[in-house]
Amino acid sequence: MTPSVRYHLPMTRFLLALACATLTLTGQGQPTRDRTLAAILSFETQRTRGALVDWDGGPLETILADDKVVHSGQWSVRIDRTATSRNQFSAINRSIAVDFAGARVELRGFLRTEDVTDFAGLWMREDGESPGASVAFDNMQSRGLKGTTEWAEYSIVLPLRPEAKTLFYGVLSAGTGKTWVDDLQLLVDGKPIWEAPHIARPEPVKTVVDLDREFDSGSGVSLAALTSVQIANLATLGKVWGFLKYHHPAVTAGKRHWDYELFRTLPSILAAPDRAAANAALLHWITGLGDVVACQPCSSLNTADLQLTPQHD
Repeated sequence: MTPSVRYHLPMTRFLLALACATLTLTGQGQPTRDRTLAAILSFETQRTRGALVDWDGGPLETILADDKVVHSGQWSVRIDRTATSRNQFSAINRSIAVDFAGARVELRGFLRTEDVTDFAGLWMREDGESPGASVAFDNMQSRGLKGTTEWAEYSIVLPLRPEAKTLFYGVLSAGTGKTWVDDLQLLVDGKPIWEAPHIARPEPVKTVVDLDREFDSGSGVSLAALTSVQIANLATLGKVWGFLKYHHPAVTAGKRHWDYELFRTLPSILAAPDRAAANAALLHWITGLGDVVACQPCSSLNTADLQLTPQHD
């Protein structure tokens, strides 16, 4: 469509969370790969002035929904940075699960700039299993798009890596100046992403750390002071807890959330009136972990070669 400039009421700012390609990006809602994505990418899901729906980014004061200068439709996004703007760049971004097959993923869109001092560009990043573990990335920095330019279409392409689990994409502007973006497209092998073959990924296996959430909000232990007996018993607990962490099969096999097990036994140790009562509580705790099966066969160790050994007594 022919680029157009319309003049209506003043633009208003919309709230976004800070994100950019050069930073580790936190998880966001995974949008459905359907045709509604086309309206989101063109910013036409924006109905009224205010918070821009379906997008994240920041810093907050540098991102604006623009209904004055657009490439097509009713809305574009303007990144407006001045000498007082926070951070070295501003960005808008979205993420989507890589649950589709293909050889190449492409982000295409129209950009317009005014007095950009550093660079502006589309950006895209593929992350692996761990958040922030980038396996492919491009932000157009090497193309040096800056200064003042009219609307033009740009594209970045990444090979779709087999290990990629999440795709992040958006637009950024570094330095000072204004950057407009409109009419984005997200393509797989040249076709809209919702037409790409779907891949059913297995649900991740949940571990005890995922399932044991009892102390997610804190230990629940509150103390104003400690007695000398409590201090001594806590020292013993720390030593025993540390030893079991590396030697008890129930712990080394990942069957217990060992940090939370410490919180569970703390109250009984703190309540023990003397060393004997604390040791009895420790024994009860250790017994509850289950029997330690005798080794068959057993490993041998030449203790003469060790510089430091644990004090088992």
